[in-house]
Amino acid sequence: MQHKQRLPSLRAVEIFVAAGRALSFAAAAKEVNLTPSAVSRRMRDLERELGTPLFHRFNRRVELTSSGVRFLDVAGRALDLIERECAALRPRRDGGTLRISALQSLASTWLLPRLAAFRRRRPDIEVQVQTSAELVDLVSGPFDAAIRFGNGRWPGVSATRLFETRSFAVAAPAHWPCGAMASVAAFDRATLLGVAHMPDLWPQYLAGLGLGEYRPRRIETFDNVQVMQEAAANGLGLALTVRELAEGALATGRLAPAFSNPPVPLRQAYYLICRKDRREEPALRALRDVLLGCA
Repeated sequence: MQHKQRLPSLRAVEIFVAAGRALSFAAAAKEVNLTPSAVSRRMRDLERELGTPLFHRFNRRVELTSSGVRFLDVAGRALDLIERECAALRPRRDGGTLRISALQSLASTWLLPRLAAFRRRRPDIEVQVQTSAELVDLVSGPFDAAIRFGNGRWPGVSATRLFETRSFAVAAPAHWPCGAMASVAAFDRATLLGVAHMPDLWPQYLAGLGLGEYRPRRIETFDNVQVMQEAAANGLGLALTVRELAEGALATGRLAPAFSNPPVPLRQAYYLICRKDRREEPALRALRDVLLGCA
């Protein structure tokens, strides 16, 4: 049976990572609350234990050896992971900060107004919202939760549907005869506006109208919902949207439903997602309850 080698102490690894990232024993000493001479001594002990030098030492600076570079890469990532998991395991006190990643389209039209209700309910919790269309890492990233559009099935996370998405076409009333029933003839004379990363929404809508075999003559795509709706408001075509994203433009009359047909439910919806093991944390639960209550 092979004898298992003893691992260095976690404290020694922590000091090494601080010194390796700063390339300074003096700077590392301040970070780990030791004197520079104590840091130097602990690093010599670690090098002796590992059987290889980790630093080249000069008068006023240090550099990592090839072994030091390799060990810093592994030890630094491992230490960061341990710190994140320790933070996740510790019970959270009331208050603090929730960091949320949200799609810009939903944040500006739906989420931000509803955060006012959350603030009244939990004034001790600060909510920071960062808008992005990219998927975020809820395990090792800086975010506590995210709001995303999809089918609700993302690996490793808990997803709560915020509201059902019912789609309808909108247009600028000055440029489109709003209010008639949808028809092939109407679509033939229109440019359909969509979002590049949601290519299946128009096919879903047309199928819901009983026009699943119809092939649009003109389609124009945009990078995000706001630009698409602004294009529709300026008479460039018909935009497919849901009421939660178009509330402001509908209220002011810049956009109106293009047809009198009932909205068509979509397979996708907007979801609040977080790590499964964090779902019942008080702050996340309070946020979810407020958003579902508003929805």
